[in-house]
Amino acid sequence: MYDEDKHKRAVKAELTKRGLGSLMNDTKWRELLAEINKLPFPPPYQRKDLLQSEPAPASFDSDVWYHGDWDEGTHPLFSVEWIRIRPRYLKHVANLLPKVTVSCEAELEQALQSIGQAYEKVDDSIWIYAYR
Repeated sequence: MYDEDKHKRAVKAELTKRGLGSLMNDTKWRELLAEINKLPFPPPYQRKDLLQSEPAPASFDSDVWYHGDWDEGTHPLFSVEWIRIRPRYLKHVANLLPKVTVSCEAELEQALQSIGQAYEKVDDSIWIYAYR
C-alpha cells in the first residue's frame, strides 16, 4: 500500500542529500495542469522522479504517437524533478499514408508565459524543472 508520508520523507531526504531547492509549489502545479487541459491535446512528456535514477519513458528522443497522461501520470507532483515535454505527436491518417505531425508548441509556450512558468526550450522539447 502506498504511504504518502513515507514517500514525502524520502523525497525530502533526497533533496537534502543533493542540495536541491524547489522551483514549483502546489499553486504553480495547479496552474500548469489547468493550462495543459486547455491545449488542443495533452502533449506527451517524459517525467524524472527524484527517487528514480532514470526518467520514464526511458527513450524520448523522437516524436511519439500517443498523448500525455497529465491527470494521473504526473502524480505525486512533489516528487517530480523535471518534466520534458514534446509538444507534438504523430497522428495516424490512413494505413498507406505516413503519419502527420500535429503540434501545439506555440499554444504551450503561450500558456507557460501567461502563468509565468519558467521553462527551457532545447531542440524539440520544453523542459520544466521542479527542483534544481
